[in-house]
Amino acid sequence: MDETYMDIRKAKKLFEINKMLTKSLKIEEILKNVIKAAIELIGVSGVFIIYLYDEKTNTLRFAEGQGVDEDDFRKIAFAPGESISGKVFEERKSKLFTSEEEIDAYMNNMSEENYRHYYKGVHERKIKSAFVVPIMSKDHCYGIVVVDSFSHNDVFTKDDMQVIEVVADQSAIAIDNSNVYQDLKEKNNLLRQSFSIHNQFYQLIIEGRGIENVISLLERIIHSKVMFDLDLSDQEKEDVFPIVRSNEVLGLLKLVKPFHDYSNMDQIAIEQASLSIALELIKNNAIFEKELHFREEVFNQLIEGSSGKDLKHALQYVKWDENTRIQCIIMEGKEEALWQLEKLIEKERFVQSIERITKLMGMNSLIFTRAFQLVIIVPTFMKNSLHDLIEQIKRHWNKLEIIFGIGRETNIENLSISYSEAIRSVGYAKRHQVQSVEYAMLGIERLLFEVDEEVLEMFMHDKLYNLNLLDESFIETLKTFIELNKNHKQTAEKLHIHPNTLYYRLRKIEEVLEIDFDNEKDWIDLVIAFRLYVASNK
Repeated sequence: MDETYMDIRKAKKLFEINKMLTKSLKIEEILKNVIKAAIELIGVSGVFIIYLYDEKTNTLRFAEGQGVDEDDFRKIAFAPGESISGKVFEERKSKLFTSEEEIDAYMNNMSEENYRHYYKGVHERKIKSAFVVPIMSKDHCYGIVVVDSFSHNDVFTKDDMQVIEVVADQSAIAIDNSNVYQDLKEKNNLLRQSFSIHNQFYQLIIEGRGIENVISLLERIIHSKVMFDLDLSDQEKEDVFPIVRSNEVLGLLKLVKPFHDYSNMDQIAIEQASLSIALELIKNNAIFEKELHFREEVFNQLIEGSSGKDLKHALQYVKWDENTRIQCIIMEGKEEALWQLEKLIEKERFVQSIERITKLMGMNSLIFTRAFQLVIIVPTFMKNSLHDLIEQIKRHWNKLEIIFGIGRETNIENLSISYSEAIRSVGYAKRHQVQSVEYAMLGIERLLFEVDEEVLEMFMHDKLYNLNLLDESFIETLKTFIELNKNHKQTAEKLHIHPNTLYYRLRKIEEVLEIDFDNEKDWIDLVIAFRLYVASNK
């Protein structure tokens, strides 16, 4: 009757414990309740300990206890498989110990440091009887419950262990609920803080406070130094965070440590700052595109011969006066465009780099774009300044194959002429695979641009058509003879032929073309026609 009464009392107590455990969602309260329940159910004086598994350190750490020195026990860290606690945790099965020999055997691999803290924590007593129960939820083990007795009179039974197993199962459910609750609480808190951070950065953008203020706010939130850089050369480093728009990297946030080393909240702040800077860069790009369009309108006013207030305003904008001498440069990619159309700020970066170079050289230039060409109108105030500018651009953009077309120096009234000449020079450079062409330096080739193409074709046909009757050796001979200004000896040496062979070829050319090399008019017409022939890339 007494035994039945005890079973009913325990069942009733277990039911009360179950309600007590499910009432709280705080892990600390749950563990205290587990210890309290174990003491009431076992009914012996002893030691009750709960160790929880720490995933970060892969160790069992003291979480709650009764009858031990907590300060000493908090210094203990059992590895899975170490001592009684570690072995039960690893095996995931309850274990009852009824003899000192068995207890000693299970404890023999405890580290010296852990044993020192443990022995001091149990007040230097030796365990006589014990059992250990894992706290399991499905296949996951949260930790273990340890119950120790230091008295020969209080030897635990299997029934004692089974009762605590029920408590451990109930506590596992309570810990599960607590973890879910804490996780939701943390996520809600994270979401709330995230909204707050988002609003702070959003307010800066709305107020137009600029990128510097965004960086300053980010530094205050994460308590760490941050640098913003448009140079993308370091984007592969771990301590940078890219500012991205679609698939384009617009810039970098340079941090003091890798992004993944920051807390979740700091990571959210960095991401929000990156988004805010991206929006600011997009806004700035739209403003810059409008500025380029305005510059083109200024250029149009200048080449259209504006006068009065319109001309005055245009000159004020470029900081020129009516007597300023200018030259036009047109830049274009040799094989590929100078910037990719789908890249939002690639063109902006390119144009701004050219602006910086011209400003460093003291030039008040007018720079704008037309299609995939960059147009620079440079005031000429210093000898060789134009060539120095081109060399500076080449060095800065040495990875780009850039073609330069340069119009002649002129006054503002004839700006359209210099611009047209620059266009022609670019065309000539592309056809003849030359990097830089200055229109003033072109010779007979300028006729290709100034004379009607049909007229040029007829002139070359009339003067050179009969060359088709001869093989290539005669054409090469004529070419060399013209280049060496009718020097027979040098021509023969360069062609590696006998002087008599040269004499024969020249006479044959005269005969076929019906001209006389000694006749000045015949010779000039031939040279002009042949130069046009070469220049037209035929």
